[in-house]
Amino acid sequence: MTLVALDLDRTVIYSASAVALSEPAVAVEDLRVVEVHRGAPSAWMTHRSWTLLGDLMRRARVVPVTTRDLDQYGRIMLPVVPEVALCANGAVRLLHGHVDDGWARPSAPAGPSPTAPLAAAFALLQEVAREPWVSRTATVADAFCYLAATGRTAIPASWTTELTARCEPLGWSVSVQGRKVYLMPAGLTKAAAVEAVRLGAGEPLLAAGDSLLDAELLELADAAVRPAHGELHDRDWLRPGLAVTSAPGVHAGEEILAWLLDHPLVAGEARRGQLTRP
Repeated sequence: MTLVALDLDRTVIYSASAVALSEPAVAVEDLRVVEVHRGAPSAWMTHRSWTLLGDLMRRARVVPVTTRDLDQYGRIMLPVVPEVALCANGAVRLLHGHVDDGWARPSAPAGPSPTAPLAAAFALLQEVAREPWVSRTATVADAFCYLAATGRTAIPASWTTELTARCEPLGWSVSVQGRKVYLMPAGLTKAAAVEAVRLGAGEPLLAAGDSLLDAELLELADAAVRPAHGELHDRDWLRPGLAVTSAPGVHAGEEILAWLLDHPLVAGEARRGQLTRP
């Protein structure tokens, strides 16, 4: 069975701001709530996407791969509980919805320039924690850290440029996703985590994602798809065998899931199992 590594936010599920990216605009009755936070809906997908995702999860070995921590991931409603899910950018593995305490999180190999500890990276975010454009700063799973701004446009471009320059010698990378700025240590990548759960190099791999944190994973896959929005789209990121949706926003989620279902590595499995697509 083909392994499908699937980023969640802004790839198949969408916050209110991400839904607003949709062209054409999506009708409220076409949306299904897939996350509730503090008593209010906080993420959606279309009803068609929900059906497609359920179909995909029955036809392929779908592994959600997300930067969300355990609590954030636990709020998401999926059609099927996946056998394996990777949270905190691969720092945490879930097996059938339960934390795998024996998981060895990916890390950079030992070298002449070791990756600086989390505290050193987090200190860079703490320098601006009291700025009016900063909502909060936090660490995740003792593995990485992020800053949440009051809005995407509130993040000073000069600051992210300087932050990137300061992180590089520490062995950390910077990724801006929506209104969040993530700092990730070398080695803690979605690609490394997926490779660790892959059933050997011979297991076919498809992948979908929208951010720089997904780029290495998309490179690793036999074929990949990304939406027409996000960090990768803003940089016109491409690779051989990459599909790009025609629409941005929540409609892109439908295209991504349909593309994965129709890909020969999945559709071929369905034909061999005598399954028919609804």
